[in-house]
Order: sequence, then C-alpha cells, then structure tokens
Amino acid sequence: MEEDWNLFERIRDQEQVLIFMNTALKSRVPFIGYGHRITIVFNMYSLWDLSGSSTQKAQRLFYELEDRLICRMKVKDFAIYAGRISSHNKMEMYFYAREDWDWEPELKRIMADFPSFRYYSAMTADPEWSFYLNEMAPSALEEQWMRNAKIAYALKRRGDNLELVREVQHWMYFSDSKRMNEVKSKVGQLGYRVIASEMDTERVVEPYVLQISKMHTLDVPTVNEITKELFELASEGGGTYDGWGTRLKLKLPAKIRARVKRIFLKFISTFR
Repeated sequence: MEEDWNLFERIRDQEQVLIFMNTALKSRVPFIGYGHRITIVFNMYSLWDLSGSSTQKAQRLFYELEDRLICRMKVKDFAIYAGRISSHNKMEMYFYAREDWDWEPELKRIMADFPSFRYYSAMTADPEWSFYLNEMAPSALEEQWMRNAKIAYALKRRGDNLELVREVQHWMYFSDSKRMNEVKSKVGQLGYRVIASEMDTERVVEPYVLQISKMHTLDVPTVNEITKELFELASEGGGTYDGWGTRLKLKLPAKIRARVKRIFLKFISTFR
C-alpha cells in the first residue's frame, strides 16, 4: 500500500495538536471491508512516570509500542493505520479495521507486553472513512506547511544553515490582472519586493503570475508564518499561493566538502 507520512500542526478545541498521518490514502479511501475505526488513546502522564519525566524517553516508549501495533496489523492484514493525533497529555492512534475482525483480544495480547501503559480503546463504524477525511486530512494551508517541513529537512541534509537570512522568492497565481494588481499593491506594505507581475501565456488556469521576494530565514516556524500570510492574502484576492524557492546557504563544513568535491572532480577530469 502506498505511504506518504506527514506531520503538521493544528489548533483543535483551542489546543495545539500534532497530526501524523498517511496522506497517500486520501485519494483512495474508503477501503471496502475496512469500515471499523479503532481508536486507541494513551495517557502520556503514565509514560512520563515510566521514563522519569524524560520527554524523549517517553516518546521512545510510545514509538516502540506504535511500531509493534503497526507491524502486527500489517502482517495479519487486520487493519490499516491511518495515523495519530498527539497533544500535551495524550496520544490518539487511529486504525481502520476489517469488519470481520475481533480486534479486542488481539489488542489485549499486544498490550500485555506494556503493562504500565494506561489506555482506553473504542470501535466506531465509519465505512466512509469520514473521520480520516474530515478530522485528520490536511487543509490546503496545512499541505503547504507539510511541503515547508520537507523542503527545510532536505536543505538541512544538504548542509544548508536554515538560520541564515537570505532572499526567498514566492509565487502567486491569479485568473485576471485586476486581482493580481490588487494583491500586488498590498505586498509592498508587508515588506515584500515585487520581482515580476505578468501573464504567463503557457498557463491555462490562473495565468497571471505575481513573483515576490523577502529576506528571511528558513526555519520552519518562520516559513510557516510567512506562507500563511501569503496564502491568506492570495486566497482573499481570489488567487492561489504556489510556494517558494531560494538558494542554498551552506554551513562552513558543507562549504568545505563542496569545495573539496569540486577540486577532486576537476583533478579526476584531467586524467580522462
């Protein structure tokens, strides 16, 4: 089964939560025959007690249990793991199980290896996967935040110093020049520089392009705040925010490695 696991933040009932879910399922659900939603809620206070109030150790304990549950479900094809929602004091896991599966005895057998975990579970009929689609699946803005996190992670792995301020370009698209120009008149007041505002004749939908830039860092909270601002500005103006791009700003060790690699490749090329 295709998997694309993503993590993003959301405010739910005036509380910040983290949603970790397989977004690849979104275009394929519901799965016929897997119409029973199993909810397992773990009390994080019990994990903190077990780990000596160490958040990292408590998370490791939970992830060990999570892996055990997922593996058992996959091997026996009992259920599909949709994801989890975590808050300050609890972890909620959601599976969609086969309708002919007696799930409670199996869960008890797994949990017998974790006797100190406090939890409760419940099964709800949800043949349309409504909870997954309506309560878990990301909004358009949350999907942009997911992309932000993935890009930042990729840049960091390549040696980029995300804390360095650099010029970052952003793109918006509109159906007509009037809407584009209305938003264009607002971005300057927010500290953005307009690079281009023109019609792209190769685009059929929303052919008017507004390209802007701003000096800022690429740490995820900063990028999320800026993309939220531009996403809402574009939406209010009847357009679409389409993401951002920038140049790498390597840390010193990465710069040295890149320089050595260039010298080495140049040296090798002389012997070809």
